[in-house]
Amino acid sequence: MKFECFYYPTLNEHDEIIKCNEDLKEFNFGDKVPTKTLYYNYGENFAIYQNSEFFIVEDGILTKTIPSSELKFPLHIVFGKGTQLKIFSPKDLSSIRLLLNGEFEKEKELGQLFCLSFMLNRLIKNTQYEIMSDLTNSSRDYNYINEEIDLRTQKLIDELKVVERKFYNLTIEHPNLKDSYLNYMNFSNKEDMLELSINKYFKEGTNEYKHYILTKSVWKSKPIYPKFKLDNLINSYNYRD
Repeated sequence: MKFECFYYPTLNEHDEIIKCNEDLKEFNFGDKVPTKTLYYNYGENFAIYQNSEFFIVEDGILTKTIPSSELKFPLHIVFGKGTQLKIFSPKDLSSIRLLLNGEFEKEKELGQLFCLSFMLNRLIKNTQYEIMSDLTNSSRDYNYINEEIDLRTQKLIDELKVVERKFYNLTIEHPNLKDSYLNYMNFSNKEDMLELSINKYFKEGTNEYKHYILTKSVWKSKPIYPKFKLDNLINSYNYRD
């Protein structure tokens, strides 16, 4: 089973942030599901409403489907592409399809931009290292090496500029958003960005899953904590308007 609420952010050709679940694996009952990433926090216990069915997640595990008559209230419910609501009674269920926005939408938007900034920075650095490793063994023409780095990272840098401008503008428009984002995400002192990555839920064989496996051993000895990285991003603002 594939669920729209488990997604990752990406930048489309119009420089818009969209939610995508392409190449994410399907889940069966008994599987652990991505209840928390850098851009959403559904909690460990909630119901997914999809295709007129209620799928129950308990302690982070997809356990079963149940009819609406067996739901217990108050209920945390997730539907569509991550819309979150807290429902207090059965009569509220009939109106959820009419809602376009749920709770914590701005916090999720900030988290998506934070995640994309981190991912793009890593991709740029990895690309630079790969080119330098490949070409310095065969060429001592450093101008050529620099030109190759510029050529292969330019699109990523352009995307990073878009993302960080959006991040900057969002925090200017909402001065308290960082604090409300951190309250919503409720990061523990032991959570690091690798374990919060959606990459481990990609299908095996995809570049994202391979990247997760390759970096797992390195990051275990040198974890990267979200609060620290978020402060670095806010204090740098490389690409302001």
